[in-house]
Amino acid sequence: MHKWVYGTNTIISTIIFLGILVLLVVIAEQRPLRMDLTETRAFSLSGQTRNILNQIDKPIAVKVFISASGPGAQNKDKIKDLLDSYCYYNKMIKYEFVDPDSQPEITRSYEVKTYGTIVLEGYAKRQVVQTADEENITNALLKLSRKEQKKIYFLSGHGEHSLSADARDSFSNAKTALEKNLFQVAQCNLLEQEDMPSDAAAVIVAGPQKEIPERERQIIKNYLARGGKIMLMLDPLTKTGLEGLLKDYGIEISEDVVIDRLSRLFGASERVPVVMDYGMHKITDNFNQPTFFPDARSVVPSETPPNGIDVQVLASTSPNSWAERDLEALKQGKAAFDKDKDMAGPIPLVVLATIPAQQKQSDATQNNEAGPSGQGGTLVVSGNSLFASNPYFNQYGNGDFFLNTVSFLADEANLITVERSNVNKPLLLTRTQGTLIFWIVLVIVPVSVLVAGFFVYRVRRSQR
Repeated sequence: MHKWVYGTNTIISTIIFLGILVLLVVIAEQRPLRMDLTETRAFSLSGQTRNILNQIDKPIAVKVFISASGPGAQNKDKIKDLLDSYCYYNKMIKYEFVDPDSQPEITRSYEVKTYGTIVLEGYAKRQVVQTADEENITNALLKLSRKEQKKIYFLSGHGEHSLSADARDSFSNAKTALEKNLFQVAQCNLLEQEDMPSDAAAVIVAGPQKEIPERERQIIKNYLARGGKIMLMLDPLTKTGLEGLLKDYGIEISEDVVIDRLSRLFGASERVPVVMDYGMHKITDNFNQPTFFPDARSVVPSETPPNGIDVQVLASTSPNSWAERDLEALKQGKAAFDKDKDMAGPIPLVVLATIPAQQKQSDATQNNEAGPSGQGGTLVVSGNSLFASNPYFNQYGNGDFFLNTVSFLADEANLITVERSNVNKPLLLTRTQGTLIFWIVLVIVPVSVLVAGFFVYRVRRSQR
């Protein structure tokens, strides 16, 4: 009897154990858990791609035309791993491999001519990708799911940065990056037209070097009043005529240049302030990359902004910086902090103003209505334009910060990059921490070893 009970308990325990294993396998199949433990997140999709995948709400079929043993067959496993990542984040995406050699009728129906071609179908559209990487596949998904292609305009006619690749301090890299995000990019010259383009999702004023006439300033103001989105990038030591307009929106800019000694840790000049402190906003949510603003001016929210206007800081320098107002000393390379004249850090470099919608406008606006769905205007002001120019666009988080800002202004929040791995992770230390490490590593530890060695020597010598 005892043996029968013991055997029954063993059988029941074994069945329960196997049942638990089966349940765990089923759960793992239904809700698999993936972890990328590499420092550079080499096997993870970017935050931008994941944002786009979150917006896909209809089935998308992916066909990969690759031979089982012919050209490109060695890339099959790599492509499979990549597509598995897409399927992991969105179950609406399904993929299959098609062998052009054994299934020529399917290959002909899709008009595929080369091995390795990927065809994506969904939203009653089709996209073809020739290079199997994240950038091209994500762009194809974006083209399938996006209902319209929004247009970004760069203001011209006042010495702004050129979009030509050959120009000095060009914005051609920024233009290319915007086009990769499927924005149309064009220039707008208000000398040749009476108003902002009606199809502008956002307007960028990138470093004007001449004063903007009153007529054009009024166009900018009217555009914001009816829900327009503008990014002003204003360099120091430059008169643009926009100072009064900015005060109307609770933003003040001064004749100063920001100095930041922390930049030396990155091998940069002290006139290239580094930003690692970001405000709480959709643009900068979980944005932890440093950005650099060469030759920047302070952009400060007014203590009492106009009624209804909300102004917030998006990016600030370190407490070790200051806004130098003695421009003559700056030219001579003798800049030094003067608490009676200069502004102490942290210094705000980028601010955002939200302007309430106005349904009724003056005659100057030709009775235009407010923006889409009654939205108010949005104005982003940066105290520097070079940070998004070609020499700096691909350094650290500069390009991502620029693209995040434009994407937000264009109401394309799904294009905002919330995180990105950075192999170059500098260790930033305060002066106190640096001094402490110096004394511990170079003084206390070596001296302690010498003292201990001398003590051991004396003890052994006394025991002889």
